[in-house]
This record gives sequence, structure tokens and C-alpha cells, in this order.
Amino acid sequence: MIEPAADQTTLSLYEYMNPDALEDIIEASASKQSDVEVRFTIEDYLVTVRSNHTVLIYEPLDAPQ
Repeated sequence: MIEPAADQTTLSLYEYMNPDALEDIIEASASKQSDVEVRFTIEDYLVTVRSNHTVLIYEPLDAPQ
């Protein structure tokens, strides 16, 4: 984890879910040659993890602009 830039937050994935289980899902999709996308929320942030090892984090829709 690195220090966040101004107006950003830090999230520790392992505090909210089992990263080993998530990795197992991603690896299983690779062995079956299928794409997988896992979505979940952490503190109102939408987190998307894709089988191509992309992790996207979206801020809450009601966040101040």
C-alpha cells in the first residue's frame, strides 16, 4: 500500500474479503479459458476485479465533486 494522493483514501482489500479466495476464482477462470469479473463494495466504493488482473475502484456516486 502506498500513501494516497490528496483527496484519496486507502483501502486494504484483505480487511474485507479473502484475497486468496479471489485469486482462486481468477485462476480457475484462466484454466477454463473464460473471462470472469467479480464486483463487490467496500465502504461505498465499487471494486471490480477482472480475470485479466485488472482492478478498478469506483468512488461512490454521491461523492462530492
